[in-house]
Amino acid sequence: MSRRSEDPRTHVRGSSAFRPWLVFALLALALSLVTFRGLLGDPGGRVYAHNDDASLFIWWFANGADALASALGFGTGTTGFLETSAMNWPDGVNGAWNTSALGLALPLAPLTWLAGPVVAYTTAIVLSPVAASLAAAVLLTRFADRTPAFAGALLYGFSPYLIAQAGGHLNLSFAVLPPLVGAFLWRCATAPAGGDLRTRVREAVPWGILLGGVLGWQFYMSTELLAGTFLAAVVAVAAIAVCLRGRLRPRLLPFLAASGAAVVTALLLAAPLLVTMLTGPGAPREAIRPHGVWNNDLADLVTPSQHTLFAGAGPEIPRVIGLDPAEVGGYVSLVWLVVGGWAVVRRWRSPQHGLLVRVLALTGATVWLLSMGSPLRILGQEIPVPGPFRLVEHLPVLENILPMRLSVHVVLVLSALTAVLLHHALRAGRRAAIAPVAAVTAVAVLIAPAAAETRVLHIPTAIASGALDEVVPQGAVVKALPTPRAVAEPDHAQAMAWQAESGMHYRETGGYFIGSTDDHDVIYQSLLDPLDVLLREAEGPGGSAALEQDRVDQSVRDIRARGTEFVLVPEDAPLLPRPADELAESLARTPGAHAELIEDTWVVDLRGVE
Repeated sequence: MSRRSEDPRTHVRGSSAFRPWLVFALLALALSLVTFRGLLGDPGGRVYAHNDDASLFIWWFANGADALASALGFGTGTTGFLETSAMNWPDGVNGAWNTSALGLALPLAPLTWLAGPVVAYTTAIVLSPVAASLAAAVLLTRFADRTPAFAGALLYGFSPYLIAQAGGHLNLSFAVLPPLVGAFLWRCATAPAGGDLRTRVREAVPWGILLGGVLGWQFYMSTELLAGTFLAAVVAVAAIAVCLRGRLRPRLLPFLAASGAAVVTALLLAAPLLVTMLTGPGAPREAIRPHGVWNNDLADLVTPSQHTLFAGAGPEIPRVIGLDPAEVGGYVSLVWLVVGGWAVVRRWRSPQHGLLVRVLALTGATVWLLSMGSPLRILGQEIPVPGPFRLVEHLPVLENILPMRLSVHVVLVLSALTAVLLHHALRAGRRAAIAPVAAVTAVAVLIAPAAAETRVLHIPTAIASGALDEVVPQGAVVKALPTPRAVAEPDHAQAMAWQAESGMHYRETGGYFIGSTDDHDVIYQSLLDPLDVLLREAEGPGGSAALEQDRVDQSVRDIRARGTEFVLVPEDAPLLPRPADELAESLARTPGAHAELIEDTWVVDLRGVE
């Protein structure tokens, strides 16, 4: 009887503890909707993307949804979760080496089935800062009161780095892993060192299993973020070891037990991906990107990025090559650096937070230096000093980390230091809180994201309406023009979004992906076929001249011999080298081919070509 009488109070306490988190989540969602408001009026027709990686993710969302539907008995049955020939047909693509984002594509598959992959992708983009903020709050509430922890978490989730990455790199903007790994490490560092050792080991293992589940999921989102977080965690563990010194030994065995449980759990969950990565076709045989290019500049810290309200207020920083704006997210503002330094100086020897701020300071400074890559540069000028990342460039797997993407960990460190500063300021009373609160408010203004600029995603009406399905059989091999290209600019890979919006109705000879061939250690798109070569020539000097019909006929016969059955030429497709009708008619002059206009798309049937 007495036990039953306690249940209502327990329920009330649980609801009371949950309510602030619900309010925080709704606040983060509201901020995200404001930031991405340009997507809300047309979530299936607009994207937030500086490059055309959006089409890449949209394709993988459609592929994952179709593979799941096929496993359940109602998909096309033409693709797989990790190995697929639906792109780059017939060689296909090894999804384990690409940003297949199965960790989101599968949970959002019902939305993809109902509303299409563009809507599912847009939803994931809008939710990414919300998820990152919630994950950061899990870490920050371990050592700070809820209000300062939530404030720091929002600075993390809506930081210039994560908003920039949302403009094309969903796998990196959905950055829930770094704070969750941080929460695990901090629990291990501060766990009680007394009592029975077996009991402490037994209590640590479930936390390791829980982290292993997160790591296993991360394998299917972004192995690069996983590798970068591993590198940052190694730095953090070294910092903890230095700061704990003699207090490390009693905590070492529980930490190793929990870490072992995390590794085993993660590897079990990631086994399908790892097997595909190691044994599947098309694996790259060298570093995916060249070193010395994707590096932060020393001036990035204090130079407002284009995603903030103060874009253009600082000097333009020259880069080795023109970088996609989605990569430039190293800005945190001078004021935020002051706030972080303030927390470190004030709490360096604090009984409650001294260990934490020392670990954060050492970790943040080291990872920031690593994010500079090698060589170091300031305002584009090379400094004749090799950066510490030079050591990482020679390590297997870690060699594929792009240094500037380590900025996420710098942002997380500053968010944690901000929470510490606010925690003590708010507890000290209203007068003592004025300066810290004003400083953090200034940070929020300086790094606040401007409204995300969106652009139209051109989906042919014939594909959106399903009219194409009546002419092109399911599973047919199609070449859509223009062929997808690995170019960090809008519209260059939209043919992938067309295939995705068709429900993976056909297989595509083109593709934008990471892979290899017998003759190329790394490729980023399908190799050019004879028709591609001919059309590329038409783009260059003298490209306005008419296409030579003999060469067109030979190109059509060549791609037909390779298995292509149809060529799609949408009338309003961006970047076409020729008007769609002119191009379709030229292709259709090849003996055995014929062209038909289906709504706004020319369909050239090559099945009769010999």
